[in-house]
Amino acid sequence: MAYFGRAGWYLKKDDVDRAASDFSEAIGLEPDFAAALTKRGLVEERLNDLRSARADFAAVLKLPTTDSLSAWAHAMARERLAATEAAAAKWAAVSNPAPKASDRAASEFWRRPLAQALQECNAKPSPSIKVPGAKGAIELNQCYRGREHLSCVVAALLAEANSIKQDYADIVSADYPNLKTLDSICQITPDHLAEHSKALQTFRERWALLRKEYAARLECTNSVEDSLRNMSLADMSYGADLVKSMVESFRDELIQVSMAQKDVLNMGNQMDAAEKAIEDISQIRNGVCGDVSKGVRQ
Repeated sequence: MAYFGRAGWYLKKDDVDRAASDFSEAIGLEPDFAAALTKRGLVEERLNDLRSARADFAAVLKLPTTDSLSAWAHAMARERLAATEAAAAKWAAVSNPAPKASDRAASEFWRRPLAQALQECNAKPSPSIKVPGAKGAIELNQCYRGREHLSCVVAALLAEANSIKQDYADIVSADYPNLKTLDSICQITPDHLAEHSKALQTFRERWALLRKEYAARLECTNSVEDSLRNMSLADMSYGADLVKSMVESFRDELIQVSMAQKDVLNMGNQMDAAEKAIEDISQIRNGVCGDVSKGVRQ
């Protein structure tokens, strides 16, 4: 567990390369360590090594569920395996000049809107959850509906963050703010600019919802952590260590989402620059380019 714990520390520092290395060390010592496989897969996905990520996620799903940590690993691996496989299908379809309608439908199957995914997470009723305290049972904040629910919500947030990065990557790669020549501007069709302007609006709507839901989950988790710290496990030899472990496990749930959010935040800055550049490009194109309908960039 030492390598696994240090890998989590590296993730908090956003040092993904060292985190991946330590997860690999942990897996080398314990090949059936589901949580380490899942977390390494998440790091590999962030590094755009999707083949390795899918291999790790698939390996997790072959392992038994033995505790809450492995249950989280299974839920996250299942979600990310579906997402990365669909992403691979999507990019394969993009490179195909004549993709089939069935292929497009398959690539979109997993991509539920965030609101719908969260609704599915919230579908099951949840009783009040209590933990032992020095003066009687402590009832956790009602926003917490059990570990399975938390894992479901975290997986939905992570899927949305990664989906946003994939869906709007072409706007970032267009690099509108750094176009250097009139020819490069005139080759962009008005329809293409209008399409990207519209996409920028949907990006902002999705980003706003993601931030709102992440903030709500973070607030809930902080509330639960405060309650856990007030637990009384005096009859257990390692009660304090157990409480610490529980608190850390809750934090670890949100680390991957936090990292993905940073990437989307950086993307948001690039999108702001792209939006301003598109406005300027549209004006330049309308006033200077004239009719260049042939050989334009699509």
